[in-house]
Amino acid sequence: MFILSLIAIAIIALLIYGFIEWFNKYSFKKERYRFFTTEHTAAFVSSYVIMLIGYMAMKNNWLDDWKNGAVIMLIGTIIFVLSIRNNFKHTTPSLAIKGSILQVILYIPIAIVGIFVLMAAIAFFAQTKPVYNINSGD
Repeated sequence: MFILSLIAIAIIALLIYGFIEWFNKYSFKKERYRFFTTEHTAAFVSSYVIMLIGYMAMKNNWLDDWKNGAVIMLIGTIIFVLSIRNNFKHTTPSLAIKGSILQVILYIPIAIVGIFVLMAAIAFFAQTKPVYNINSGD
């Protein structure tokens, strides 16, 4: 069952990638603007992560003041809104609405997978090795 789950995840990832490529070609042909680029990915993923950190800081009353988390969450929200505004600035409103909705929906799983891949890469490249204590009594 685990292998079937991995195959399903891979197929879903390929379908999402194919849809993103198709939508980028469509939007570039129509308005000469791509909605899914490295810059957009960085902006949306960082805004999602910053808003999550801000929410957790508000919830846990970080440094004994919930306002600290609110400020962090506000920064993430500003990045998010400016990214959406950028879409409206460069395209027609109908295409900007379609593209923005797709970005909001599709960048959530991309952000989640990206965080796990980043953690795995950090763990792999950290090359942690066991530490032996020569002076121990064992």
